[in-house]
Amino acid sequence: MLRKLCLGTLKLLAGVAVATAAVELLFAFIDATPLRWILPVPPVALYGPDPDTGYRHRANVSGLWLTEHRSLVTTSNLGLRDRNRNLNHDGARAVVVGESFVEALQVDQSETAVAVAEGILSRERPGTEVVNLGLAGARPAVDVARLQSEGRRLTPDLAVIMLSVETLLLPTAMDDSEFTGYRRDARGEFRLSYGFRDTRGYRFRTSLAGRVYYWLLDHSQVARIINARKNSGLLAEWSDQAAAAPAQRREPSLSCAPTLLDDQLALWRDGKPTQFEALLRAFLRDLAAIRLSQGFPIIIATSGIEARCPSLAAKRAALVEAMRAKIEAAGLQFVDLDARVLAKTGPSEMARLRGFGAGIGSGHLNVEGNRVYGEVFADIIRTTLAGHS
Repeated sequence: MLRKLCLGTLKLLAGVAVATAAVELLFAFIDATPLRWILPVPPVALYGPDPDTGYRHRANVSGLWLTEHRSLVTTSNLGLRDRNRNLNHDGARAVVVGESFVEALQVDQSETAVAVAEGILSRERPGTEVVNLGLAGARPAVDVARLQSEGRRLTPDLAVIMLSVETLLLPTAMDDSEFTGYRRDARGEFRLSYGFRDTRGYRFRTSLAGRVYYWLLDHSQVARIINARKNSGLLAEWSDQAAAAPAQRREPSLSCAPTLLDDQLALWRDGKPTQFEALLRAFLRDLAAIRLSQGFPIIIATSGIEARCPSLAAKRAALVEAMRAKIEAAGLQFVDLDARVLAKTGPSEMARLRGFGAGIGSGHLNVEGNRVYGEVFADIIRTTLAGHS
């Protein structure tokens, strides 16, 4: 009886091994041919643990990104959505921080807005670098923590933060269970908080077992399939699906509703709701501290304030003035990114900067959108470098 049981188990294991090998060979073949652009394939698993932000790109990972638009993504030797580069640099270096619009997984690395900006500036001023610190789903606390850690490592001459203003009014900005958030301290002030470090999932991801799992993700198509399917449990990780989930937002069609800017105007001008105004003050306070301690200017380029509505011009002007006043009072620089992009394209063409195929008009930046944003980033960085040369 025992012998039959053992024999049956061996046959089962052999069958699983053969089936696994067959799946691996099938997807390896697809991945090595143009079929990878049309057939179902396992998505790349880009993200791993980070003690400062909770998650980040893992270094030297390559694979297909499938959401919204299929692209081949390779992370850099420094673990960034960027080209390979050295930590040390001779020429000027800027970093661009932000969420999925900066990260730009939907296009090739050379087509991202950050790479476009670097190409423009390096032709004008050889040796100039623009480094992509974009991270899908990044919230204000993650932006600050990322600039703190990567700012020390990369020693930039300036930083641009692409701030999606709606993130300042999200309750998740105060949640640190999965990545860095703002939480109140004993005195009631918001401070960066790292509760994720104590979770079972984070402890697993930083353990030996977690390192083995990441190795499997990099070397096994079957492991990537399993990773793509799972949502929670002991093996739950801040994977490409989890990290990108907040980033798959669809931009609404143009709306010039009279109340469109009310929430932001209440926050920036009137200080309401008070809880989120306190979070905004903490965000600006922490960025100001980085500027002072690390010695480079920080530009906040605000995004998400509709610039195409003549009927909202007066209200928008009041909001922009309130933003500028708060940001500059903290010793930071302000750029109205929406207005800069509008000036490049005109109102009728802005929608075409987003989406792919039948989805043109919504979603993430396409190749043309990244080109336009890259030109705007180059303009911002050029002006700032000229003022600090």
